[in-house]
Amino acid sequence: MSIRELPVELKKFAKEELGEDDNHLIEDVNYIIDWVSKQPHLCIREDPQWIASFLRGCKHSLERTKEKLDAYYTIKTHLPELFQDRDPKQSKIQKSLEFGNYLPLPITAKPDGPRVVFIRGSIFDFKKFGFQGLLKIFFMIMDISLLDDDWLNVAGQDTVIDLSGSRLEHASYITPALIKKAVTCFQDAYPIKNKSLHFVNPPPTFETFFILIKRFTNEKLRNRVMLHREMDKVFDYIPKRVFPSDYGGDAPSIAILTKEWKKKVIEKQEWFIEDSQYRVTESKRPGKPITGLDLFGLEGSFKQLDFD
Repeated sequence: MSIRELPVELKKFAKEELGEDDNHLIEDVNYIIDWVSKQPHLCIREDPQWIASFLRGCKHSLERTKEKLDAYYTIKTHLPELFQDRDPKQSKIQKSLEFGNYLPLPITAKPDGPRVVFIRGSIFDFKKFGFQGLLKIFFMIMDISLLDDDWLNVAGQDTVIDLSGSRLEHASYITPALIKKAVTCFQDAYPIKNKSLHFVNPPPTFETFFILIKRFTNEKLRNRVMLHREMDKVFDYIPKRVFPSDYGGDAPSIAILTKEWKKKVIEKQEWFIEDSQYRVTESKRPGKPITGLDLFGLEGSFKQLDFD
């Protein structure tokens, strides 16, 4: 069974914080694979490394891992606009990757610290690719990180979203329904321990979206969401040296990181093409099938929210 050996600093963290044991990890992976084989509605990737990432994200709770795997593939199946047609050699995807919107940074604050992901949401051609095009890239890179990044799997993730350059016209591409789908994927589908979520340099119109984001997040994540008027405030939580050189940090520049991540995504072409087969079949689900309305139905009225 092929599961990467963790670096020494992460192995200690995994043992102390996640209760991980090498022998039990293999046993747990085998247990989950056996459980999946008995679920008529589930067709999932059974790569031991992939399963291990869900176990770690769920602190080795077998019941929580089963719930998270089901949730991941259920949400993925009900969002084909984000999780199908993901061949990274498509011209549209390659061009989208060139914006460098979603960049996991190579430096962590501590040897066993969480991965920091730097997002530049406004630097994107929304008119050409839409908000869904942006989200598709986000989740493609999240999938790669889930498979390949031990720091993210074991120690979690800090997310920093720089909203510099946001304009009023961007708001027309982002609806409450899309925000709900994005938040549901981020917090419910992925087995990632979200340590903090920082919004930086918000435009005057952002308050409406911030209200929506906090409304759709669960209490645990809501308490970890922060809004900063300037980048220097983020450095009070995450050391400046972690960030790209464009922001005064020690990491490579945005341009270099963008090229590196485009290359990584393209190298996973076979993985993404194969991944399209993994999904749930609701007609075979024991009990009541889950619908898109169950997952993304918007409660309450948004008439009071002013988007003008």
